[in-house]
Amino acid sequence: MNPTRFWPSALVAAWLACAGPVVQAASLSGVGTADDQFDVYLSTTLTPGAGDLVFSKPPYWSTTGSFSGVTLSPGQSVYLLVDAQNVFGGPAMFIADFSIAGSGFAFLNGGTTLSTDAVHWQVGESSFASATGTPYVMGANGPGMQIWGQIAGVAAGTEAIWAYNADWANGYNGHAYFVTQIVAVPEPASAATLAAGLVLIGALALHRHRA
Repeated sequence: MNPTRFWPSALVAAWLACAGPVVQAASLSGVGTADDQFDVYLSTTLTPGAGDLVFSKPPYWSTTGSFSGVTLSPGQSVYLLVDAQNVFGGPAMFIADFSIAGSGFAFLNGGTTLSTDAVHWQVGESSFASATGTPYVMGANGPGMQIWGQIAGVAAGTEAIWAYNADWANGYNGHAYFVTQIVAVPEPASAATLAAGLVLIGALALHRHRA
């Protein structure tokens, strides 16, 4: 018996044994503040439940809040939802930086970091489901950002946003519901495994043809 007649089958079997999905841990972190407070949800729908709440930042805007290590379920895209609340009237804003540790996920900008801006977020005033509007930019994080000045812990240049022009004249108590997404993306190792499998299958076909 010629043992070389069976090596492709052995290789294919080995590939099949390890060709399952590559699962790596990934987590979300964030830092920011709001005038006056905000809640962060991760949800597969635009109607999050209490169990989807991952962080609450209480008043006041002069203090930032942060969280880290919030697990992202492998292969599952989710909405990143922020309910910001203007409790005391007058000017209002929400400003934050978010980041993903690990692999398998990206924000709508294609990267693993996302700040508040008027491009990658949508906003509504009645619910997350109503968040189809473009946020109003209240200024960029820095010493001259309206009444707030530079917010410590948030990257310089990050935009403070709200559902409308919430200056002294237009500010009133209420919510701003911000929506963006965290998208599950294929793991690079999965693509490499697939390519290796195709090479093995081709080798098997060539071997049988020559046999």
